[in-house]
Amino acid sequence: MKIISRYIVDEFLQVYLITITALSGLYIIVNIFESLKDVISQQPPVNAVVMFYATQIPGIVYQTVPMAALLTVVIVYTVMSRNNEIGSLLTTGISPFTIIKPSVIIVLILSLLHFILGEYVVPQANIKNAMLDAQVHHTQSSLSKNFKVNNIWFKSSTDIYRVGLFVPWLNTIKDITIYEFSKDNNTLVNRTDVNTAQWNNGFWDAQDIYTRDFKDGYQTAYTFSKSKEMKLPFMISDFRHTGKTPDEMDYTELKSYIRKLKDEGYTYAPYDVDLNSKISYPLSSLFVILLVIPFSLKKRKTSGVMLAFGVSLAIGFSYWIIMALSMSMGNSEILNAAVAAWLPNIMTLLAAGGVIIVTKW
Repeated sequence: MKIISRYIVDEFLQVYLITITALSGLYIIVNIFESLKDVISQQPPVNAVVMFYATQIPGIVYQTVPMAALLTVVIVYTVMSRNNEIGSLLTTGISPFTIIKPSVIIVLILSLLHFILGEYVVPQANIKNAMLDAQVHHTQSSLSKNFKVNNIWFKSSTDIYRVGLFVPWLNTIKDITIYEFSKDNNTLVNRTDVNTAQWNNGFWDAQDIYTRDFKDGYQTAYTFSKSKEMKLPFMISDFRHTGKTPDEMDYTELKSYIRKLKDEGYTYAPYDVDLNSKISYPLSSLFVILLVIPFSLKKRKTSGVMLAFGVSLAIGFSYWIIMALSMSMGNSEILNAAVAAWLPNIMTLLAAGGVIIVTKW
């Protein structure tokens, strides 16, 4: 690595570490002051409170990575420009691309780490935080004892299934109703009511099964079974998806859940937007730094430095506003999910290209 590149990399990493720590710390402090009074009023265990806020850190870091990259680029290159280091490098024949390249490579690596953080660390931390949230706000209760999923519906070609309650810590579903319809005229031919069913190696061990047959709208037969093994068109993993938000699923889980919603005819646009954003958001750091680099390389006095810093903050907040609006339109199906997730990056890239072209190096 050249001396110049090594120098820029060292400066970038030092400033980036300070910046992301400061942004994340500020975010955490504000969050604590906003919610601490409510938390204390419930008198939860101290260790639960500490872990409740600690498990929020990965998600906060995930959100602040692009802004930290943007501010780091501005600080590093603006300081170099003010100290005449940029001008000296350019006058010796070194191209702007050589000066920019180390930061771009670092941000690409950070984008990969950003994706890994969002894929493997943040979902698990959010799940743990949800459990602690129940414990903190409901005294000694934990999520595993209070978590319920009610009125879940499934359907196949001729049958409709309703599950009244999913109890995840017991791998059990309760109050199950199965409606079987004829293939020719969709009239009800059979109804089965099951009190409880527990997942057991690919099958459901059902208890208290009531079965009624119908013909022309009238009941023709009735049977009861105390227990039997049933093969249903859903597994325990299908219910576990219902207990998670998109922030608590990794890319594979969310994609699988979207496929299931699509197959069953349910709307899935908000989940699809979140799926695409799991790729687009980690790459946002690269696009925003390309937009601010031209401002940062210009030689400025102290007031100009503050101007560049202010412009960069405005760019960062503008990106977040555009992202929020775009994802909102995607959730409402006004925009295609992929377009909604990638639109802020596309707009930023086009703006960066225009600024780079008109900039006089």
